[in-house]
Amino acid sequence: MGRASAWIVAALILTAVAASGCGSSSSEDKGAPQVKVTRIAGTGFIRVALSPVATARIGVRTGRVAARTGPTGAKEVEVPYDSILYDANGVPSVFTSPDPRVYIRHPVQIDHISGAVAILKKGPAAGEAIVTEGGDELYGAETGVEGE
Repeated sequence: MGRASAWIVAALILTAVAASGCGSSSSEDKGAPQVKVTRIAGTGFIRVALSPVATARIGVRTGRVAARTGPTGAKEVEVPYDSILYDANGVPSVFTSPDPRVYIRHPVQIDHISGAVAILKKGPAAGEAIVTEGGDELYGAETGVEGE
């Protein structure tokens, strides 16, 4: 799916989620999808927390940052290229998942791209959990695409 198509799907999902009351953490219905977006004090980061229903509806999947030995023998950190998001200024980032159903977007520096893999100069450490599917929807929730 192309980036434009993914954004359209994200907007539709988040519109449906907002219409169902998901955008409000004050919903009394525990079966309704819920999204809670908060700033992390003292940082420039934003925390996106999803209910289990919202996680399933969006289809968020995670994987682990991999480490490998590059052609020169140096240690390299790699992520699936599809896990990388670009903001309106072209800055690449990935969502980490420090806790179940909690996501935080972090900027990364890409060294190079090899097929479906991005080798990072700067980013999350090897073994850290990152979002491999559903990042576009999380970015939409973080930036207010759902219209709250």
